[in-house]
Amino acid sequence: MLGALAPWLADALVLLGALVMTIGVAGVIRMPDVFTKIHASSKSVVFGVCSFLLAAFITGDNAIRARVVLIGMLLVLTTPVAAHEIARAAVRERDAVRR
Repeated sequence: MLGALAPWLADALVLLGALVMTIGVAGVIRMPDVFTKIHASSKSVVFGVCSFLLAAFITGDNAIRARVVLIGMLLVLTTPVAAHEIARAAVRERDAVRR
């Protein structure tokens, strides 16, 4: 597809994904409350892992590309739902403690 440029681009995407995931971990550790921690973790998962998936898509064959697309679709659909449910549970617990 991209010829000789593909391995370099894949390497750059892996480094980008590792950087985004590292920043996300730092955000989870440093953020003060559960809502900002959820934001940091969900963004790092979507953008970091999608960068890894794009690198695999560039360098893989058709069977791997099909799996990468499926994994990417599942991540994009399930990560926001999981973050929403965790935030909803945190709000319910906060309200229960206030009573």
